[in-house]
Amino acid sequence: MKKALKRFVKIRFQTKVEQHDHTDTNDFTTRGEIFHKGSQDYLRFEEAIPGFEKVQTTMKWDGHELMLIRQGTVLMRQAFVAGERTLGRYVTQEASWETEAITEKVLVQWPRGKTRGRIEICYQFLLQGQETGRHYVRLTLEEE
Repeated sequence: MKKALKRFVKIRFQTKVEQHDHTDTNDFTTRGEIFHKGSQDYLRFEEAIPGFEKVQTTMKWDGHELMLIRQGTVLMRQAFVAGERTLGRYVTQEASWETEAITEKVLVQWPRGKTRGRIEICYQFLLQGQETGRHYVRLTLEEE
């Protein structure tokens, strides 16, 4: 089996969550790696989640579904498919919750050479059936 060729990227990770008349934002820069395995592309990096230690995050893209997998002090698995409602799970040391994403937009453009790429997701998110707001996620990727 051929080993996956890894490319290193600089990532700017931006999130905005709008709930009623309140907006939360998070913005950080990190390094990660992109690789292709089987019929899927992967992006792996460490994520700084406020209130938690760093979490290893993997985004898996098959051309239709973007799967978000977090491992560490937070465990999470959530699929995003434009125009669809998908179930997932969010787990901390204290509890485990069912999640649901109603995805409006998924855009994935991988960087080629020294060009930039991006990942954008817009979705409504529910935790145990309770709406947590509209989430906007944008990752800007630049190959090193």
